[in-house]
Amino acid sequence: MKSILVLFCAMLVVPALNASAQNYKIRQVTDMGGQKMESTVYVKGSRKRTENGGIMGMGADVVDIEQCDLKRSLKVNDKKKSYFIEPFATADDTPASAGPRPTPAPAKERRGGTITMTSSITDTGERKQMFGLTARRIKTSMTSQSSPDACSKSNMKFEVDGWYVDLPAFACPVELTQRDPMPMRDERRGCTDRTIVKQTGSGRLGFALEFTQTITDLSGGSTFSQTLQTLEFSRATLADSLFDIPPGYTAVSDSNDLYGRPDMASILAAQNDREDRPTSSSPIQKPEPTASSEKKPGMIRIGVLAPGNKGDNVSAANMQAFLARQLTAGNIEAVSVSNEAEARSAGCDYIVTGEFSKLKQSTAGKIGGMFGRVTGADTSSVSKYDAEFNFNLIKVADSKSVMKNKVSSKTESDVARAAEGVLSMAAAAILPAVK
Repeated sequence: MKSILVLFCAMLVVPALNASAQNYKIRQVTDMGGQKMESTVYVKGSRKRTENGGIMGMGADVVDIEQCDLKRSLKVNDKKKSYFIEPFATADDTPASAGPRPTPAPAKERRGGTITMTSSITDTGERKQMFGLTARRIKTSMTSQSSPDACSKSNMKFEVDGWYVDLPAFACPVELTQRDPMPMRDERRGCTDRTIVKQTGSGRLGFALEFTQTITDLSGGSTFSQTLQTLEFSRATLADSLFDIPPGYTAVSDSNDLYGRPDMASILAAQNDREDRPTSSSPIQKPEPTASSEKKPGMIRIGVLAPGNKGDNVSAANMQAFLARQLTAGNIEAVSVSNEAEARSAGCDYIVTGEFSKLKQSTAGKIGGMFGRVTGADTSSVSKYDAEFNFNLIKVADSKSVMKNKVSSKTESDVARAAEGVLSMAAAAILPAVK
């Protein structure tokens, strides 16, 4: 999946890199499943500087500089005052350490099936003026389909509808190395699929000023979209220092050393603690009622059973307690119970049962994780989750259902917060019915 994603992004990004204008500043913003990333590109002669906002907040401190006159690229981190140099790989460049390609042991390696990638580029014929340039509307698509015997199951469709322009050529006359087609290999299974690439259409891309990209999982039917917009396109005289190593910076031997790896789990926990902590003006919270506590006159009591779960792992006891807290307001109190008999003994007027019919990382979250692995950033703790909760409100007196409903949401957090999100929605629907 990561290989397919990188390959398709290259269809969009490579033309943009090779067509960047001389002495231009271009500022763009990408919205990727709700995660926004702003980037700024500066070009002067044979050098180009790209400042990215990072993927999901990661990698924003690293600046990429292409020095075509020196046939090398730089990665610079101003906060760490360090940089990494990577020479361009050219057709005449044969690394001494490369040697022959290793041949995997036959006992561990097996041949898989095929992954067919079919791409097309179509010029719609539509034109419009953007930033003083004539933009053309181009539609591109790529479908990836795996054969039944393929090791890596990849049935995806990528579609892009965008506006592109021609810019003065970025002076970088370097002949890049031609590499063999990249096979799709499942490292865990020791299996390699053969990749077949087909291309149709005669449209021409260029530099993208605006586009909408949609990615569809053909197996599960889920979709993910991202958009690109150009915020600024200006001509300006740029300082040479933007395109060189700043004085006093230290070289690193591994580019991964430039990227920070913040503990997002700790950040989320601290944020949640701040949200849950009462302010100085907040009243002192009373102890939560339990099934064994005496029910006061005039109170309506709801018994909450532990929810079932068909999705990712989450603590049923924690979710049961959370829903009970959400259902406690005014003259309504909720208690955790293990069964209907316990609810009756506790004097409950209602019982709430429910099940997470969906609780999993969304397609957008998975793609975000792939980008994190590509950039070297740790995005595993922050993601997008699809959550769905089916619940039933039962009146204890006659054992009849008062309300059956389903709530769902997408949450930019971890699995527990996603579960709590739909439980809060369920509580919001239950409370008016009880009153």
